[in-house]
Amino acid sequence: MYEYNYQMVSHHCLSIYLTKAFCVLCVVSWTDGNGMPSKISASVVSYNNREQLMRLLQSFERYCDVATVDLYLIDNASVDGTIAAVRQSFPWVKLIVNERNLGFGEAHNQVLDQLDSEYHLVINPDIVFIEDTVTSLADFMDSHPQVVMATPRILNLDGSEQRLPKSRPRLKYVIARRYEQRFGWAKQLCREYTRADESLDQPTHIENCTGSFFIIRTKIFKQLGGFDSSFFLYFEDNDLTVRAMQLGSVMFVPITQVLHGYERAAMRDLSAFITQARSMLRFFSKHGW
Repeated sequence: MYEYNYQMVSHHCLSIYLTKAFCVLCVVSWTDGNGMPSKISASVVSYNNREQLMRLLQSFERYCDVATVDLYLIDNASVDGTIAAVRQSFPWVKLIVNERNLGFGEAHNQVLDQLDSEYHLVINPDIVFIEDTVTSLADFMDSHPQVVMATPRILNLDGSEQRLPKSRPRLKYVIARRYEQRFGWAKQLCREYTRADESLDQPTHIENCTGSFFIIRTKIFKQLGGFDSSFFLYFEDNDLTVRAMQLGSVMFVPITQVLHGYERAAMRDLSAFITQARSMLRFFSKHGW
């Protein structure tokens, strides 16, 4: 009788051991090399903006857990020492170095096949972190499964609200933004475009998610094929938003915030203006005026 009980206990213990071993194996397969879930990835595209990029990465390192985020830097053939500086100061950054300038969207798309995260962040090099916005946005997405894409509150470097478009682009809005400082009608249209007269203190549905900083479900980003690479620069974020809205909600999430060194180069540089005009025509021909 005693021997029979001993055998049963032995078999029971072996069963428990094998079950625990299987669970440990499952946990290991779900984690990265540091034992942490590989939940979030991010990509930054740079082109001769080393100083801004250094400031971004310093702030990211200060406020975010770099061990739990796969951050890719895609450099579009910079000649200002960007790559050497990043390699020396931020060895945890995953580098992709291009021999020519591929543009914004196509460069970001280079990471698509490498992503195995749950969420992906697109970050401009002129962003500055002032809190752990990465975790805040990931937590928001966790609790709102219907949301496919979101952007936080974005502030100017002086801490004031940055009025970025939240409505779908229309020709009237694009024209108004060029004359905002000269005409009252243009200023009013710009306020409509950015929804400046609304109280946006709670998460709110929007139709325009800025490419300077947003989070997107990785499976959605892949399903959409990333950015439309026919947009070299400008309107690629608007295009992605329109396509993402067909799969779920796009939200403005003011529970967290980042700083953005907004420059609007197309307002000053002829070449940038021509590039923007081409992208505008591409967007409206694709999605309607």
